[in-house]
Amino acid sequence: MKFKKLNILLATAVAAVGLVTLSACGNNNSTGANIITMKGDTINVSDFYGEAKTFPNMPATALLQNLTMSKMFEKDFGDKVSDKDVQAKFDETKKQMGEQFAAALQQQGFTESSYKAYVRLQLLQEYAIEKKIEDTQYTEANLKAAWADFHPEVEAIVVPETTKDAATKAIESAKSDAAKFEEDNSKNKQKFDSTSTTIPKEVQTAAFKLKNGEVSEVIEATNASTGTTSYYVVKMIKTSDKGSDMNKYKDQLKNVIKAEKMADTTYVAGVIGEYLKAHNVTVKEEAFSTIFSQFTSGSSSK
Repeated sequence: MKFKKLNILLATAVAAVGLVTLSACGNNNSTGANIITMKGDTINVSDFYGEAKTFPNMPATALLQNLTMSKMFEKDFGDKVSDKDVQAKFDETKKQMGEQFAAALQQQGFTESSYKAYVRLQLLQEYAIEKKIEDTQYTEANLKAAWADFHPEVEAIVVPETTKDAATKAIESAKSDAAKFEEDNSKNKQKFDSTSTTIPKEVQTAAFKLKNGEVSEVIEATNASTGTTSYYVVKMIKTSDKGSDMNKYKDQLKNVIKAEKMADTTYVAGVIGEYLKAHNVTVKEEAFSTIFSQFTSGSSSK
């Protein structure tokens, strides 16, 4: 059972270190001793233990990372994420996971209340990264690069099959009786463009080459997560041409750039590193001296 929806550090990895006691990490035994300092704020031993009680299954590294980022992003963008936003994201995850949701919370040591706090940090981080993308990445060069591979919306019948033989038979059906094929596959009629995340890229590439009424050959698409191969047949209903006016599709192109950057773990880590630097985040406890190294090894917005 996978619980990807419960991850907080976006596309970055959290080191799976065990929860340790600070009394074993140097000479700072006082609950008031600072572990991390930053502009206008600190994280001390008492803060750390309070976080550990709220999130009992979370590794020490992740606890301190999340505490730090919560303080940073609340200060910068706290007014940009409302309770309504948090509840909407919470409800969305709960609906998507269905009956598994309660078990997932329990397995990872969450209550509904603590998970909402977790969701709030996730939304704050997303806002912070999207803000950096908006400020630095929507350049003319990046827009032109996105434009080169962009295809506007088309309407087509996309038929998924589990075997190549079944897909071949679907092609024969489409060519021998077009009307019946369209009627039988009306539920598979879809509209999509090159920004779609529900249509595999291999299917998009083949579909965009078709003229109205044309049927594709068998299209093989491999799921990157599972490694399984599916087979598709596409019949184009209404294609489109993007023309030469890039500005007409600027919003879609910005979404392409944003999606690419949000999926780029190196970029995301670099953005977080820039916020850490801007807030002058300093780790005082030697045992945790490397907890932000994954975020500070490079720059992101160049």
